[in-house]
Amino acid sequence: MQLNIIPLLVQALSTNKRIYKDIDKIYNRDKLRFIKSAKEDEFYTHPMAQEGDVEQEYYFKKALGIVNVSKEDQEIGEELFKILKKGWRYTFTYVENHSKIIMSEFLDRFIKKNKGIDNIQDDYLNSNCTIVIFLAYNLDKNIIKEDIYYHKCIETLVLRLEHYKTENRINLNNVTKEQKQLIRNLELRLKNNTNINPSIPCSYRALTDQHDGLNLNLNKLSKEDKFFLPFEYIYDFEKMSLTSIVGEDLLKSKETQELIYAYSQFQKKDEFNYDEFLKYIYPAIQIRYLCKQYKKSKEFFFKNFNEELYEEINKKDIENKEVKKSNLLLQDENERFKLRIEELERENKKLKNELKNREDYKSEIVPLREFIFNMDNREGYKEEDINYNKIEGLNAIIIGGHQQWQTKMKEYLKNSNFISVENLNFDTDILLTADIVFIYTNYLNHAMYYKVIDIARENNLKVVYLKSNTNPKIVLKQIQKSVE
Repeated sequence: MQLNIIPLLVQALSTNKRIYKDIDKIYNRDKLRFIKSAKEDEFYTHPMAQEGDVEQEYYFKKALGIVNVSKEDQEIGEELFKILKKGWRYTFTYVENHSKIIMSEFLDRFIKKNKGIDNIQDDYLNSNCTIVIFLAYNLDKNIIKEDIYYHKCIETLVLRLEHYKTENRINLNNVTKEQKQLIRNLELRLKNNTNINPSIPCSYRALTDQHDGLNLNLNKLSKEDKFFLPFEYIYDFEKMSLTSIVGEDLLKSKETQELIYAYSQFQKKDEFNYDEFLKYIYPAIQIRYLCKQYKKSKEFFFKNFNEELYEEINKKDIENKEVKKSNLLLQDENERFKLRIEELERENKKLKNELKNREDYKSEIVPLREFIFNMDNREGYKEEDINYNKIEGLNAIIIGGHQQWQTKMKEYLKNSNFISVENLNFDTDILLTADIVFIYTNYLNHAMYYKVIDIARENNLKVVYLKSNTNPKIVLKQIQKSVE
């Protein structure tokens, strides 16, 4: 079973964001050389290069040129190995320190390091297997080919490459006559459907008499309306219009048939439900439109930026090598800025959320700080100091304390609710109904504490910490003082 490891290595490089700056550093040395090498490779426009987002494809093309040039340039090869060491430090160290590479042994250690297979995504696992195999052969290590997991890794990677071939992907060429007839019938029914039309990106509309001004009257909506109409509002969250995005690039008949085929291949003829089909096809139409337009946007980007860049630096190379390098650097930085716009906006949003979390943390830490400050203060009480009538009607939640202690306290706090520290699965809605939440620190576990604090922070609940004291009346005095 032959395996072309190069495209898999390039894909691994393009999906590891930690090494993007290192790829840029090598790439910027001789952009024309790397671009030429990449464009001459069949994988430059391969589906593997194009299946990810813009940033991934951008770095796939860069990495492809670097990897190809490294085959004949020892200096670039050494720089590439530095990138592999940084991006896959554990895997690189493992191969470097073992003369004999046993894939099953590596995978066992790798899985344990990541605390179980459930914590490892498929792409991450495949990329590490790719790096192991690539390094083993290039560092002249003895990789044990008889190992069963070596065979499984090779088979998995080969099948990944085979999957990209058209004949191995879902397509209408594989449909039976019976399926073809079903697809045509469903397409015809869709054309006659007044609400769901593949030729209109957002075709399901509420009628005029179903509106009360700008709002919909729920009493006038059918069950189907309530299912399909919410899809129309998703784009409002991103302040986008699918109709404007699509323009005149409407779905062709074949594209609609492909959507129908994707659904019908999982249905039995005698169990086919048309209403359930409509629930699938409407969002499927919108997803297909979005995929098409995103693909067009990527093509536009690489045509108008990457290709222009290639032609420009080629021209500048003839005119003046130094001017070419300077211009290439500026254009490449411009590309980077454009690619980073959305990421910076997301980062700005993240920082705003962090600022809000800091405010939440401040409101949480103040009562905790006061509690710690007063822990050493001894507090007595006088019987007449406690207003039992007042605290008896207090609407509070008390977290913590042994069962015996809680039972005793219930005699005084009859209107309050007590939650045992063992009852981690309690109904958290009960916290939202309380005027105040008390945390008794004498008997409390971390899991309960963090669960309550997270809910309190999220809902801006008042939290008061009760000092550890076995005397119920001293605790009652603390409670009374906190609500005065």
